[in-house]
Amino acid sequence: MNRRSFFQASLFAIGAATVLPSILQAEERRRGGSAAGAAATLVDPKDAAAKAVNYVHLNTEIKDKALRTDRNGVKFEAQHCKSCAFYDASKETTVAGKKAGGCQMPFAAGKLVAAEGWCTTWAKKA
Repeated sequence: MNRRSFFQASLFAIGAATVLPSILQAEERRRGGSAAGAAATLVDPKDAAAKAVNYVHLNTEIKDKALRTDRNGVKFEAQHCKSCAFYDASKETTVAGKKAGGCQMPFAAGKLVAAEGWCTTWAKKA
C-alpha cells in the first residue's frame, strides 16, 4: 500500500466512523425503536460530562462567584437552559416534576436538561 492509498483509506474510514452512528440512530428513531421509546431522563449533575460544564438543575445552585457572571448583556439570574441557544423546546416535557427539554450540547446527548437549569456553555438566544 502506497502513501496515497493509505491516506485515501484513512479518510474514508474516518468519514464513515463519523457519519455512520448518526445514520443508524436516525434510522432507529424513524422505526420507533429503543431510542424513541425510551423514557425521558434528566442529565445527572454528578455525571462527569455534566460536571465538566458545571451543569445544575437550578441556576441558583451555582455558588462559585466566578461562574455567576453576566453574559452577552444577560444577568446571571436570567440565564436558564430555557433561554439558551442550545435548548430544544420542541422536546419539552415534564420529568421528575421539572419542566425539561432537549439540549444540543454533547453532555446531554439522549437526555433532557431542566428548563431552570444552567451550565457554562449557556449562550444567549438570537
